[in-house]
Amino acid sequence: MDFESLCKMLTAAESIVVFGHMNPDGDSIGATLAAGIILEKMGKRNVRLYSRDGIPDFLKFLPGAGRLLDRNAAAGAPPAQLALLVDCGGPKRIGDEFISLFNSCGKTAVIDHHATNSGFGDLNITDPDASSTCEIITLFAIESGIHIDTPLAECLYTGIMYDTGRFMHPNTSSKVFHLCAELVQHGADPGRIATEVFRNRSIAYLRLLGYALDNLKTEENGAICWTVIERRIFHKLNAKDEDSEGIVEKLGAYRGCEAHIVFGQTDDGRTRVSMRSTGRVNVGAICAKLGGGGHDFAAGLRSKDPLEVVIPRVLAETRAVIKELK
Repeated sequence: MDFESLCKMLTAAESIVVFGHMNPDGDSIGATLAAGIILEKMGKRNVRLYSRDGIPDFLKFLPGAGRLLDRNAAAGAPPAQLALLVDCGGPKRIGDEFISLFNSCGKTAVIDHHATNSGFGDLNITDPDASSTCEIITLFAIESGIHIDTPLAECLYTGIMYDTGRFMHPNTSSKVFHLCAELVQHGADPGRIATEVFRNRSIAYLRLLGYALDNLKTEENGAICWTVIERRIFHKLNAKDEDSEGIVEKLGAYRGCEAHIVFGQTDDGRTRVSMRSTGRVNVGAICAKLGGGGHDFAAGLRSKDPLEVVIPRVLAETRAVIKELK
């Protein structure tokens, strides 16, 4: 990875905007906040951090969380010399509200670990073998001589922990543990961070999870499980989008599951699909075939088509893969 060119690009820019992806998770928020801290350490003062959907409540403990600007800050936002996109496989992942601001920037740098990344930046620091974007940023900080203090260590550790599923996903390597050990030495508290992220959730999250499990369906002798959480359920339970974060992970916690799926809807009526694999089904390839993307074992897609159209398509593709395994 060309960290030297990235360092030069960041150093040369007098104004920088940092974008994470919409519906942010721990890696997106951790990477965005970590980028802001690193840029400050590099002496940058004209830096703005954007997350279209703000920051989930369970991540607001992270240092610098109050700096994040949401979609309400898009209108009239001044351009910058450099746009830095983190954890985004493509420019549309930042949200339509920010495309105009993104296009007005002079240059683009990308730091990402999605295999489906299109290489859309002027400079692309991408590694699909990395567990997370925060892993890549940790390596950049170390190799560039950036001092990792406690705030930076907390943001980076959170992103790595989140995208490895608490170190349970196949992307958890010895390298991940070495890096996390170094971040702990620099002040990240594993117990406190895990508690903040995974145990301080809302009542609405538990109610959504209960609804998802109660309406769970299985196919192919349990190899596939899926559930649907329509928008009306969010309204009924007074839940927000962030309250559904992590539910798909819970569905596959039984013996024999190969792929687990949550079908949902966005506020504007689009269908949203989150897919996970327990290790043998490449859900990233399934989603890519249907217009989405992600990783081999964690992926998703959005579609303008309604649930009743998207669900059969996704299930048909998943069944075909399961039958090949058999």
